[in-house]
Parts: sequence; C-alpha cells; structure tokens
Amino acid sequence: MGFDPANWDLYSLAFRHSSCSLTALDGTQINNERLEFLGDSVLATAISHFLYCKYPQWQEGELSQRRGMLVKRAVNNKIAQEMGLGQMINAKMSINKMSQDTLGNALEALIGAIFLDKGYQQAETFVHEKFLHAFYELEGELEDETTNYKSQLLEWVQKHHLSLEYKMLREPGRSRGEFVCAVVVNGLRVGVGYGHNKKEAHQDASHNALKELTKAQQTIEQ
Repeated sequence: MGFDPANWDLYSLAFRHSSCSLTALDGTQINNERLEFLGDSVLATAISHFLYCKYPQWQEGELSQRRGMLVKRAVNNKIAQEMGLGQMINAKMSINKMSQDTLGNALEALIGAIFLDKGYQQAETFVHEKFLHAFYELEGELEDETTNYKSQLLEWVQKHHLSLEYKMLREPGRSRGEFVCAVVVNGLRVGVGYGHNKKEAHQDASHNALKELTKAQQTIEQ
C-alpha cells in the first residue's frame, strides 16, 4: 500500500463482511460497515480536494458533476475487483456469489482503516496515488454505464411473489431541493432514495431497498 500499517486490526476489520460479524460483550455487531461509512466520506473529500486544487476555474456545479463521475459505485466496484480485494474479504459466501457492491464497500472500508491508522493525509495520498489514474481510465468506459437497480428490484420481488410500490415523499417542483422516494414491498417501507429528479430518486431507493432485502435474506439463511 506504500506505507507500513501501525494497527493491523483495523485492516482485518475492513475486510470483515457483515455475514461474518463478531459480537462484542455488549451485543454490538463488529464488521466493516462503520469503516465503510467513514471511508466513503474520506474518499469523497480526497477527490473533492483534488478537483478543487486542479481546476480553479470550475464553479461548484461543475466540480460536483465531475466528482459524481469519479466517486460512484460502479467505479469503486471495478477498482476493488482489479485490486483483487475479493480474495481478502472475510464472508460466508464465496467470491463468485459476492455482489459487486461488496467489493466496493470493502474498498471504502479500507480507506477508512487507513484514515484511522495513519491520518487523513496518508488516506488522501493513497486515494490519489492508487486510484486517480484508474478513475480516469475507467471514466470513458463507465460514463454511460448505469446500473438499473429498479429492474433488479422488480426481478427480486417477482421471484419472491411480493408486491412493489414506489411512493414519492417529496417533489420540489420548481423550487430547489431533492426528490425523495420510498420503496414499499408488501406494504412495508424497505428503502428511501434521493435524487435531482424522480428517476434518480427511484434508482437510489431501489438500490437501498435491495441492500436491505439482501441483508435480511442473508440473516434468515444463516
């Protein structure tokens, strides 16, 4: 990784999937999800800092749009796959059965571990040195690639013979603001999503619903 880790336990935790969670004395589940949460923010900040410094002529909207092209699930998943992170993940399912998001989540957890172990500067350097060139190489390939989570969710509910409904919780109209959508499966709200328009909100809600449903299914099957 270009440096010597000080706390190896953090890196071990970064690759512990929720399906192999440990349980603390107080009942807390120990896995990589908290590190993933942290790493997601560090990654976004590192890319934001890079763009801010490299493109002083760009305004906020342009910077946000460019960051959105670099910091996206499809890119994270691709980078993690090329790094071979699947071989390092501690999970109950085999590599072949892992979702692509599992790899991307582990990548974000790794960045979170570096941040806690070595500080922000090392984490930012790691992102810049290891990933920026790959982001640019993948940009053209992935720019038009959109994962249709709505179709995936429809397939999932049809497979399990469940009902599916989308409910708009917020529609800003001409005013500035995000669209907010809820996914309701068999009468239960299982995911909420946000976006600049209805389509984005539906996709985000579908993605979040799929994650919750998959997690619930894994718990039942254990």
